[in-house]
Amino acid sequence: MADQIDLGAALDMIVQRIGGEFATFKTVVAEDESRTKLEVPAIVVQLSEIEPDPEGDAHTGQLPCLVRFEARVIMGHRTPQVRREVVKAAGSIAAYIHNDRMGSKWGGATIIAVEPDEFAPQADKFDIWRIEWVHRADIGPSYFVDDGATPTIILSSWEPETGLPYEGSYVAEDV
Repeated sequence: MADQIDLGAALDMIVQRIGGEFATFKTVVAEDESRTKLEVPAIVVQLSEIEPDPEGDAHTGQLPCLVRFEARVIMGHRTPQVRREVVKAAGSIAAYIHNDRMGSKWGGATIIAVEPDEFAPQADKFDIWRIEWVHRADIGPSYFVDDGATPTIILSSWEPETGLPYEGSYVAEDV
């Protein structure tokens, strides 16, 4: 179905939009992209979790969930005032993502965290900040296929006075 959310395409769109907005970064990639060397400054984006959201169930047969993303802003220690620059970049990226749908048919982004990413022992030559956000989404196929006009008025009548000849005697119901 055309309205289904393709999570791979959504991740690609997020990387493309962030890369377009923050063109001064040498590298803007999804975490699973193959690369032999990471040129910094860099932004690495990953889809980190699909959290079920049963309270948000619209009863369409789709999985209601929160799709959680993370972006890591990575700058080398040779960057002048690296701590200040990485914080400024992380804040700017978070502000850009905030409330944006990032090109997909889901809820606007809710920022969860903007913080240093200290748990990267292999990255001792870098300063890294992590931005985490979620989008409210319904994934999978829907029971409902809307290929026509959605009615806005409900009309009623008593049998046998139904059909086009009795259209003037129909009563509009409160919905």
